[in-house]
Amino acid sequence: MDTWKMTSITGRRDPRPRGFTLIELIVVLGIMTLSIALLAHFTTNFLGATRLKESAKDIAAVLRLARRLAITERQRCRVVFDSKAGHYWIEDEKGDILEKKHSLHRNVIFANPHFGKDEEKDGIVEFDSPDDGALSFYPRGTAETGSLYLYDEDMGRWYTLTLTSSTGNVKLYPEKH
Repeated sequence: MDTWKMTSITGRRDPRPRGFTLIELIVVLGIMTLSIALLAHFTTNFLGATRLKESAKDIAAVLRLARRLAITERQRCRVVFDSKAGHYWIEDEKGDILEKKHSLHRNVIFANPHFGKDEEKDGIVEFDSPDDGALSFYPRGTAETGSLYLYDEDMGRWYTLTLTSSTGNVKLYPEKH
């Protein structure tokens, strides 16, 4: 008598082989595929929102740095925006670059909040001076009044950054403002 063979509770050998049927495997694979698809969808939405928010925070940090540099260096500093390439950097009065070029995240652009209904085409709105694609900060801590509009082409979401002239304060809004 072979004592190593599996027996059921009744003491009889189980004539069916152990393992999974093809139907069971297909059902499990279907459930796993559905779970992975849902996870991918939610991850994409999360990453899209994060991309836009991080771009807005980075621009705000560069604007605040430009204000500090204008105060400490006692000269006007400008944050220059290249809307077509999605780059921005800080330069002094002579045009020398003080802070390296930064880039917007993938599929985030400077966008006109009115999409062609006015003269602004690039999402960089300057209220105090002619449109030169830059926002200026002055040695007293004041700034040129303006707004920046960021748009995530994938998600269809907006972020607005506004610059107050009297204080040089930068505010972020997670919508068109």
